Amino acid sequence: MKFLKSNLILSTMMSAAALLATATHANTNPLEAAYKSTNVKAGLVNVCKDQTAKGGKLTAAEVSKFCGCQIDAQGKVTESQKWEIQSAINAKKSPSSLAFVQQQNKELQNCLGAPLVSKLEKLTEEAMKAAQQQAPKK
Repeated sequence: MKFLKSNLILSTMMSAAALLATATHANTNPLEAAYKSTNVKAGLVNVCKDQTAKGGKLTAAEVSKFCGCQIDAQGKVTESQKWEIQSAINAKKSPSSLAFVQQQNKELQNCLGAPLVSKLEKLTEEAMKAAQQQAPKK
C-alpha cells in the first residue's frame, strides 16, 4: 500500500503536469490565458479546478484543496528535478525511488490531508481496476 500511496501522489503530479503540457500544445485557451494572466499561479489553479471537476468524483472543496496543493507542489519542482524524473522513467525505474520525490510526496500528502489522500487512493484503485478490465486480453 505504501508503494501505491507514493505512486498515487507521483502519478497525480505527473498527470497534472501532462495535462498542463498537453493543454499547452493543444492551444487550449484557458491554459494560455492562465500563462498570460497577471497571476499565473491562480490561473493554473483555476484550470486545474475546471479539469478536475469534470470527473465529478470530488466535491468543490476537495477540488479546490487538490488543485491548490497540486499547483504548489508543481511549482516547487526544479528543472533539474524534472530531468531526474525523466531519466528514471527512461531507465524504466520508478521516480518514487528518488529522495526528493519521496519528500515532495510527503509534503503533498500533508497539504491534502489524510481524508482526501484516502479518497484519491480509492479513486485511483477503482480507475486501475476499470482500466485492467477494459484492457484487451492477449
